[in-house]
Amino acid sequence: MFSLQGTGVGSGIAIGPAYVIQQSVTAAAMRRVEEDQIDQEIARFESALKTTSERLAKTRGDVPDNAPKEIAAFLDAHIMMVDDPTLRDATVEIIQEHRFSAESALIMHRNQLAEIFENMEDEYLRSKKDDVDQVIQQILQQLVFSDDGEQDELGDSLDGCILVAHDLTPADTVHFMGMNMGAFVTNLGSPISHVAILAGSLKIPAVVGLHGAVRHIAHGTTVAVDARTGKVIVEPDEETLKTLYARREEYERHQSELLALKDLDAVTRDGEKVTLLANIELPEDIEHALNSGAVGVGLYRTEYLFMNRVQLPTEDEQFEAYKEVVKSLEWVTIRTLDLGADKQVDGGRKQGNVAINPALGLRAVRFCLRSVDIFRTQLRAIYRASAFGEVQCLIPMLSNLDELTQVTALIDEVKRDLDSENVVYDPTVKIGGMIEVPAAAITADQFAQALDFLSVGTNDLIQYTLAIDRVDDDVNYLYDPLHSSILRLIKNVLDAGRKYDKPVSLCGEMASDSRYTRLLLGMGLRIFSMDPGAIPEVKQIIRQSNVFSTLDYVDKIMACPDSTRRLDWLSHLNVAEIPVLKTAQVQS
Repeated sequence: MFSLQGTGVGSGIAIGPAYVIQQSVTAAAMRRVEEDQIDQEIARFESALKTTSERLAKTRGDVPDNAPKEIAAFLDAHIMMVDDPTLRDATVEIIQEHRFSAESALIMHRNQLAEIFENMEDEYLRSKKDDVDQVIQQILQQLVFSDDGEQDELGDSLDGCILVAHDLTPADTVHFMGMNMGAFVTNLGSPISHVAILAGSLKIPAVVGLHGAVRHIAHGTTVAVDARTGKVIVEPDEETLKTLYARREEYERHQSELLALKDLDAVTRDGEKVTLLANIELPEDIEHALNSGAVGVGLYRTEYLFMNRVQLPTEDEQFEAYKEVVKSLEWVTIRTLDLGADKQVDGGRKQGNVAINPALGLRAVRFCLRSVDIFRTQLRAIYRASAFGEVQCLIPMLSNLDELTQVTALIDEVKRDLDSENVVYDPTVKIGGMIEVPAAAITADQFAQALDFLSVGTNDLIQYTLAIDRVDDDVNYLYDPLHSSILRLIKNVLDAGRKYDKPVSLCGEMASDSRYTRLLLGMGLRIFSMDPGAIPEVKQIIRQSNVFSTLDYVDKIMACPDSTRRLDWLSHLNVAEIPVLKTAQVQS
């Protein structure tokens, strides 16, 4: 028996035989061709592109009606990448200029793209490198296997098996959906990669980013996958199996309890009402949000509309996407574009050079104020969608009020234009700001007076405040949501909102992590926005909590200078017996 550690995604525990597939085409030594073979290599490459596109299109058409809608969205993105002329042109140029074989040229282009994506500071966008890798891997497979024969096909069933692979493409997922696999383990992937999202949608356990999984796990061996811990146990002994089966039974019982909470209010035992909202990226996420008990959307990330495209999305295209979400939920907070100069958003053209440190460069509201035409188009689409339901507009990465002045001036211009065109919209759309830069958190009182609402983005706030990149293995041990500076900044924002009677939500991973729910309640947070899958667990904690009883623990955690002691106090808070008190008792 031995265990491997990766990143757990999805949910639950699965135990079964490993089904290991070797689908990666490794990069061989770079091979050059003769001058008179260049046209032949270009033809081979274009044929592989065409076949890959056709196969993806067929798979897209084969997506079953009951499949998670994210699968179709990912397939659409992959088809766009394969059909993007820039992929074809860049690879052909390498073949022509360097006389490389089609495979070698494609691998060289992949490495160029990988460097660009790895320099991106935004974690979500950096994870898109996996999609590029997968698309290029599929084209490489066509080049290699068209010469060497077809790949081995899997059978019709993976019933209860643990699928172990280098990576899984959306097309792979469609293929495996009807095979009843118990879980999957991949060498690649991150908590925000498409494989993680799909694991959540399929409601199965998975472990991603487990480097060497294919190498260390033998086909047919018994494997246990724990999504909560990210641990994969290979050939567990009898005692370990007994423990795992008991934990799985407990998990399934707990999930049944959580399902019963869907239509109940998120209210504490002492009567404090809490609003639970969903973070979404696609209109297709609406169903998941509703099924989880979300009453609205606290963060609609709009970047996906701009990624993996040949052309920018039109105003009408954005409007239709926003309208679909707005019509389905009580209210929706749409975050404006959070991209930067290091990302390609304009038909494959750079909006600037790759920054040395793009997280501190031209991104989010800074990028939007530099690219006013793109920003104006998005604002028009948002305001048009506001005619179909309650909409809030959230501006990311504000650091000073001068930026807000420029944004509001542009919004006023957009509203005048819509009025002159007799376009129906809601003129009272609330404007809020993401508080994710320490400067904004420190001056939260100024932003609270100038804005309609505030939203704390803890993911970036923690990274900026502690000067660390949480996906950098060398420094991610410093990533600490309980750091005194972080708690004080969050408290400062909550206090500013209370002082000026402005709603404050929190939409980072802290909101999704039920370990912090009671702490945040005690600090004064009443609006949580999170991944839809986390809502039932957080709601249960809220309904089992008493805000008054958390206050002493919160004071101790806030005042404690030692990180280990803060964790101890948090543990005490989370296991504390919470009495049922009446509101009158609390106030007396």
